[in-house]
Amino acid sequence: MQYRIDVYIGSDNGTRRIDENYLCKVKNWANTLFREGYTILQGKGYYNGVSEDSVIVNVFTDYLPELNRQLKILKQKLMQDAILLVRSPVEFEVL
Repeated sequence: MQYRIDVYIGSDNGTRRIDENYLCKVKNWANTLFREGYTILQGKGYYNGVSEDSVIVNVFTDYLPELNRQLKILKQKLMQDAILLVRSPVEFEVL
């Protein structure tokens, strides 16, 4: 089955900002897991009522059984309280 996967990641908990080093950790994680490609969207998010920089990693892919385990590793590496995963079954084609 094919999925649209959106991974919502908040900023560094101390600064509420995403600097180049933090973003590099996210990119390295995504490069390893989503070798065929992905999109990173940067914006402003709110978690527990507090504004912070955030990113969304968006990818269309087949089922990835190791995704939850990999997200737990990323969560620990980034020292996040939570990372939101949205996994939606979709039909897509590349034209």
